[in-house]
Amino acid sequence: MPRWIWFLPVGILLLVAALLGYRQGWLMANMTETAAIQMMAARYVEEAGEGARPSDCWAQPGEAVWLVVRCERDGARWEYHVNRFGGLERRYGPGEAGPHTDEIGEPRT
Repeated sequence: MPRWIWFLPVGILLLVAALLGYRQGWLMANMTETAAIQMMAARYVEEAGEGARPSDCWAQPGEAVWLVVRCERDGARWEYHVNRFGGLERRYGPGEAGPHTDEIGEPRT
């Protein structure tokens, strides 16, 4: 058996690792705060049901996560903790125990 066949699996693994690294870099470079907020606002509209609007949501920088998107309607608050890739780390709905903080002021514009 030719010697190069022994190195074929290593070459395939290197190619897969390079493609995954390129994909992650592309996601990181193209994920904006606006896109992350819009994704979480759309999720909020689905979860909250009738009467929910994307304009109920605002975001602030998080401590352990990239963004904390908060949506509030009729005194009920949803909170989405978003990582740098736009993925949802944690979600807290109305009535769920979580790091809801009432001392955070109005959203800054």
